[in-house]
Amino acid sequence: MPTRSPHACILADLGGECHRYGICAPAAGWRTLRAMLDDDQKRVVAHEDGPAAVLAGAGSGKTRCTTERAVRRLTEAGVDGASMVLLTFTNKAAGEMRERIRAGLPAGLELPWIGTFHSFGNQLLRRWGRHIGVPANATLMDADDARRMLDALLAGPFSDRERRLQALEAVDAINARGLDVTEEADLGTLVDTAGEYGFGPVASARLLERLRRFEREKREAAVIDFADLIILPARLLRRYPELQGHLAGEIRDLTVDEAQDTDAAQFRLLERVAPANRTVMLVGDDDQAIYEWRHARPENLRTFIEGWSAAVYRLERNYRSTPAIVGGGVALVRHNSARLDKEPYAVRPGPSDDRVALHHYDTVPDMAEGVAARLAVAIAEGVRPDDLAVLYRKNRMGREMEAALLQQAVPYRIKAGTDLLAHADVRMMLAAGRLAANRRDIRALSRLAELVPGLGARGVSRLLGSGGDPLEAGGALSPRAAEGVEVLRRAIDDLAARGPEALFDWCRTTPLIHDWLHRRARRGTRQDNTDVERALRPVHARLRAVQSAMRRRLDSLPEEADALRRWASALEVVSGGSDDADAGEGKVTLCTVHAAKGLEWSEVHLFGFSEGLMPMERDGAVDNLAEERRLGYVAITRARDRLVLHHADRMPARAGQPARRLVMSRFLAEVESGQPVSVVDRRQGAVAVEPDNSGGPRDWLAEMRRALG
Repeated sequence: MPTRSPHACILADLGGECHRYGICAPAAGWRTLRAMLDDDQKRVVAHEDGPAAVLAGAGSGKTRCTTERAVRRLTEAGVDGASMVLLTFTNKAAGEMRERIRAGLPAGLELPWIGTFHSFGNQLLRRWGRHIGVPANATLMDADDARRMLDALLAGPFSDRERRLQALEAVDAINARGLDVTEEADLGTLVDTAGEYGFGPVASARLLERLRRFEREKREAAVIDFADLIILPARLLRRYPELQGHLAGEIRDLTVDEAQDTDAAQFRLLERVAPANRTVMLVGDDDQAIYEWRHARPENLRTFIEGWSAAVYRLERNYRSTPAIVGGGVALVRHNSARLDKEPYAVRPGPSDDRVALHHYDTVPDMAEGVAARLAVAIAEGVRPDDLAVLYRKNRMGREMEAALLQQAVPYRIKAGTDLLAHADVRMMLAAGRLAANRRDIRALSRLAELVPGLGARGVSRLLGSGGDPLEAGGALSPRAAEGVEVLRRAIDDLAARGPEALFDWCRTTPLIHDWLHRRARRGTRQDNTDVERALRPVHARLRAVQSAMRRRLDSLPEEADALRRWASALEVVSGGSDDADAGEGKVTLCTVHAAKGLEWSEVHLFGFSEGLMPMERDGAVDNLAEERRLGYVAITRARDRLVLHHADRMPARAGQPARRLVMSRFLAEVESGQPVSVVDRRQGAVAVEPDNSGGPRDWLAEMRRALG
């Protein structure tokens, strides 16, 4: 069987594996690889100027098309790197694009700007933010700090906690729609949006007043939040049309990946940063739009196509999965009526027994044992554990799986995604970095005050009220607190001198935070060093993962970048998240369907193919059936070679409550409308059937019916 060439293999890049099909690209560089693109992909790569939309199905090679087109434009069309921008939604995707383009460019050619929407907005603020009161050293608050700061401001007019939660939901919607509380033209829509969340005219006025105060306090503290990275650049370009014109002249080619995930705010910003020649390419798949719950608008694709008279390219060949898997997924998502017209189909041949399987159990614990046993068999047969995955809709289902995997000695990892930023140790680490970059960052100082004995909220207020560097205003405090603030000042000075590259080492070796981490690790342990060191391992793994994410960002900066720019770039992990702490190979992946987006495995087990789980119900009703169907499509198309759906008749309820009855997902009939499903009944009392050794597809349901006579 051929070996993989030292150059990228086109089938691997398209979502398959070259050795699986016996096809590898010759070692002739990127031009040969481009010659291996299919006709639809070639049309995308050949697109020159003007607006275009690429409707790219799962496993269709959209990243290859995007990067090949960028390389062609940079090397053949006279577009220079400084005038090309590629936007995507995760740091990981941006890094992958950067490496592919770097590998395809001849030496000496400049890379384009590649990053997330929020990172791009941050760059605009670093460059021109002073025009709207955002200093160049403004630090980015994490979501928790921003929410706490806003919640404190809302407590005045809305003393009831539930009412404030409604207000925070309204603010999320306001931000996602790109509405600016300082813009008179947005006032009517702002009031309407607040009204959708139960706020009448008087309450809406109070809410908007607090949001404007939130704006002022952020500017005074030189901090910005996640939403500001989209709202403020749009404000900047709206108020200063000469800057918008300058930017439109600088950019010649703009590409947006995963365009179905853009919200209204990002789409409004996109319209303001579009190049003068209107060369904007949106790449996405509305069938994989699974973030409407956080205000993503898959209809942005249709709006762009119609409003910009965009050329439309369709990538319908699926190079990743077998015909049974592609057929089942397409049959499911085709039941959505508002989708853009496309017909994905499988390119690679399937095995003789190519069939989606459904396993039926009595209880969820039985289901977990069945999945774990199948995974153990697959590993024993030579499948790599990291090529196996169990996907589910609720994190609770992952916990059901863990005991069964431990019993079968199956190694596993739970993919946490951006949940790293939910850990107190990570937030403390990032707060230290923010304070090193900006001594006026009130939320960072408030968090680090936990490290200083005797320094409470009142002491922080006194420090900030000094008007100068708050860490040099310890004279206004008690002797004990003043001494602690001086220790903190020296530690932060040391971190500022060492730079963002040293943040993890600083946390590990600086007594102030080192001791804090050890005190937390001792809680619930036997107090001996071995126990504490064991408790610290996941902590250090998380902090190292954040540092690795920072290092990748720093590596993409030019060598001449100053300390301010290096800190700003490193701290963008606050908005973009970071990689999993435990991302090593050799383990089965457990994760939600949302966390599985963009990934693939040889064998996928969909755990809980039942009403109430898929589609998900809340308070007995499905909120968005179309999105639930798209989630099912995403889950199904993560599998390359084998897909098994699992359903149990009974699920354990919460402690003290009886198990509830589950029925099979309505989606089964929709999958079967385009692809037969093999059923294996593992319930007690099910009729035993002899295994079929013929090598052909197995129809378990038909066999059981024959056995019953």
